[in-house]
Amino acid sequence: MRAGERMMFFDDKGNRIQCQEWLKIYEPYYFLNCSTRGHRIHRGNQTSRFVENQVCALLTQTTPFSKDDLILAIAWKIGLIDHRSSEASKKIKYLRDWPTALKDRYGHDFSVSIPSLAASMPTILTQLGQGNPQYLFDLHSELDGFGPVFILTVLFFVSHGRFPIYDRFAHIAALAIAQGLPPGSFVDYRAVQKWNDFQHYMNLLLPISHACPQGLGTPSMSISRLVDRALWVYGHFFETGPHPVRKTKSRGTQSSTPIIASSSGVLLGRLRDLCQHASDGWRRREIIIRQGANGYPRERDRIHLVDSSGASYRDLSFIKGAGVQGHVCLGKPGTLKEWFTRRYPVGEIKVENVYFEPTERSNEYRIYSELEWKARKS
Repeated sequence: MRAGERMMFFDDKGNRIQCQEWLKIYEPYYFLNCSTRGHRIHRGNQTSRFVENQVCALLTQTTPFSKDDLILAIAWKIGLIDHRSSEASKKIKYLRDWPTALKDRYGHDFSVSIPSLAASMPTILTQLGQGNPQYLFDLHSELDGFGPVFILTVLFFVSHGRFPIYDRFAHIAALAIAQGLPPGSFVDYRAVQKWNDFQHYMNLLLPISHACPQGLGTPSMSISRLVDRALWVYGHFFETGPHPVRKTKSRGTQSSTPIIASSSGVLLGRLRDLCQHASDGWRRREIIIRQGANGYPRERDRIHLVDSSGASYRDLSFIKGAGVQGHVCLGKPGTLKEWFTRRYPVGEIKVENVYFEPTERSNEYRIYSELEWKARKS
């Protein structure tokens, strides 16, 4: 099948439409003070128009990026700008102590890598000018805090948009459009990890760019911000999940490929009292997780968690034993004891929801208590 042969745009009711109407429906969701869409598009992930203009100004910058330019670009990408305060004051307002500490809320440390990138900018620009963008991409393995997504953000800006910004929701949207899938459909999505993956992503965007009016943007941009914003919104309207587990036998044991965690929706968990006390007085408890329409998470699926303090809990397995239809348990009762004791009384159980929000990294979620989730969304 030729690229773009099934390419289709849909409204939120599943009616096929042209790209111009598609843009009018979805792009406004991107901004603060516009419509929201439940837990998927909300005030916590919408963007200030002022911030958008400041960030887009980086695309036309003719001087090499400084440390401060990179601080702004990365803060925008990883969600460390206070959009409502920035909009009100017409000045960029960062969250936490980002501009000085250069550590994000999950403990990823950029304090060495961002100055290093700034110092390397002349070489980076020379390599770009010689037609070697992969030089910058390959640096991510040497930079603390920088995975493929963040280094592609830098590539987007320093190339003046010639190489598109990468986002999992835009990727999901591009796949859905290419396959002619209406909102609510399941999209088989694999995050970009290698340069070849990114090239495939660019190939997905090309027919969309040709089909859509480009609006304002620099002449060199592969896809306009207008279209990119609509793609980010549209990607939230689809379901994704883990890829099928492939098992192989070796010396009597089984191994499987990594599971890609569901990336289009938040997993909902529930604290449950096990009505038992450990010897230290800790009342035993567990988290049961509701499975999605695609069956994720399943028993033996594995994920990593990062909490609001930056602490991480690696390689956790979902197990059976929930005893509730359509649910699984997250690990054994003591697996998250450290996380529990920082947020709840040791000797009693507060039965409430727990929220798991996917990050940009494969298999990784941010875990929030009910109080943390409400504070984040307020």
